[in-house]
Amino acid sequence: MALEPSSQLRALFASELQRLYAFAYLMVCSRSDARRAIEATARRLLAEPAAAAELLADPTPGDAVLGVLARDLDTRLGRKAGRTFKILDDILRSELTRPVDPAYSDPDRLHALLWELKRTCLTAVLSCLPPGVRMAFILTDLMGFEPAPGARLLDIKESAYRVRLTRARKRIEDYLTPRCQHVDDGNPCNCEGRLAISLDKRFLRPPSHTKDIPDEPFDSGSPHGTVMPVYRTLPLVQLSNSRSQELLALFDAAR
Repeated sequence: MALEPSSQLRALFASELQRLYAFAYLMVCSRSDARRAIEATARRLLAEPAAAAELLADPTPGDAVLGVLARDLDTRLGRKAGRTFKILDDILRSELTRPVDPAYSDPDRLHALLWELKRTCLTAVLSCLPPGVRMAFILTDLMGFEPAPGARLLDIKESAYRVRLTRARKRIEDYLTPRCQHVDDGNPCNCEGRLAISLDKRFLRPPSHTKDIPDEPFDSGSPHGTVMPVYRTLPLVQLSNSRSQELLALFDAAR
């Protein structure tokens, strides 16, 4: 007996949820906003049977649902970056580095905070790019899509996609190469020195769980010498089990 469309959608989202969440987080630089983006796409598909049927009939529905989320985000985010590199510098580099506050001296807590700062900072750099440019970088350099399939996901020409990708790489390299400790340990911006500042300015929020915090130190393998390995070795965010079930409950309610 064939599953109802809502059940098929639930199964698809259940299998792809972590990848969708990781992509959405890289796009919006917020765990809560990433969840809301997935929820909005899920609700739209549940309300549009024709779009859901087309998605479910695709030969690679996992990639197809990522494309739907990507295009939805492209529409919602518009054409302008959410912040500028100057704003990011004003947040993180407007003060001298400070030693780690004794309040964060617990090794496990400090370990998690430093990983979360590294992830938040590198994702915030992406948010300084226009959304379409950012999306090309995330899809190709962080999620492994070649330009041709990446362009198909976004429903744009491959030539336009390649232009976006080139722009993204150059702007990220130009910004991080002279600043980030993970590129060059002689650079002025280091996570330990910026931790207290980022917490004071609410740029960083302590992670709600440690499911996506690696065991190794946040600076293991650094410096990388170039920017790309810094991003490619960055662990992707993961939804907690409870948050996953909350999102999947949307499909249960639609049965």
